[in-house]
Order: sequence, then structure tokens, then C-alpha cells
Amino acid sequence: MKKIIILSFIFLTSLCGYGQEAERLHARGVRQAKKESYTKAIALFTRAILADASLTEAYYNRGLAYSKIKRYENAIADYTKAISMRRQFIRAYNNRGADKIELKDYNGAVHDCSIAIELDTSYAMAWYNRGVARLKLRAYEKALIDFEKAIALNPAYIEARKNRNIAKERLKQIMAGE
Repeated sequence: MKKIIILSFIFLTSLCGYGQEAERLHARGVRQAKKESYTKAIALFTRAILADASLTEAYYNRGLAYSKIKRYENAIADYTKAISMRRQFIRAYNNRGADKIELKDYNGAVHDCSIAIELDTSYAMAWYNRGVARLKLRAYEKALIDFEKAIALNPAYIEARKNRNIAKERLKQIMAGE
């Protein structure tokens, strides 16, 4: 019985060590990403995940790094994993939506950004990204509403202002019969 207790203690102690190692690797990955060394960051996030597969932020941050090097499918897979681990992960929904725009999956982007908006109606970037997807879908009136909301939440949002003007111009062209 004493051997079982000792072995259990050693096993549990070793598990704690894996969590600490994963956190250390994750922190190093974040530092590499801040230096824009995305390939190194991805390798460190991957090692952190191998050390502790429950480290949600490692999946999310690896997704960000993949997105920076335009490996959108990989980024989407990581955001999806992070969302499966934390259902209310607003930034992961928004970023997955943004990467779906890059892959021309505009309906998927609208869906993901809509979930982010449902979870946090004050998240200007989700309104903006949904507006971009709707602009690509030629749903100009809906895009205009999304851009207006993004600007109301963040008056300094220059890209939202530019895209709002594009949506307005497209609506004018439609009304003029062009």
C-alpha cells in the first residue's frame, strides 16, 4: 500500500512538472510571436501542446502565428480546437471568421463573427469582420450596419470607415441602376 501511495505521489508530481513546462514553452512562444518570429513561435506552441494538450491559449496563439504566415487552414484548425475547449472564446471565433474571409468562406465568416458578437456585443472587431464578409457577399445594407456599429464602438476605426464608404458607394450604384 505504501508503494502505491509513493508511486501515485511521484506520478502526480510529474504531471505538475509537465504543466509548468508547457506554460514555460507557451511563454517563450508568445515572446517569439512578439518578435514576429512566427515559425519559432509555432514550434514552441506545438511543444507546449505536446507537454499539456489542455493548454487552450497555446492552440489559440499558435492559430494567431499560423495566420500571420498565411497558413489559414492551420490557424482555423487551432481556433476550432481552442473553441472546443472553451465554448465562449470570443477572440477565437472572431479570428477564425477573419481567416475564413481570407479563404473566401464568407458565409462561414459571417457565422463565426455573429457568434462572437452574440457573446460580446461591444467587440468592434467582430462587427468589422462580419461587415467585411457581408461586403464580399454583396449584402451591402447589412455590411453598412456592421461598419456603423464598429465605428460607434471605436470611432478611430479607420478601416471600418473606409469599408463603410465602399458599402455606401455600392448601395448608391445599385440605387442608380448601374
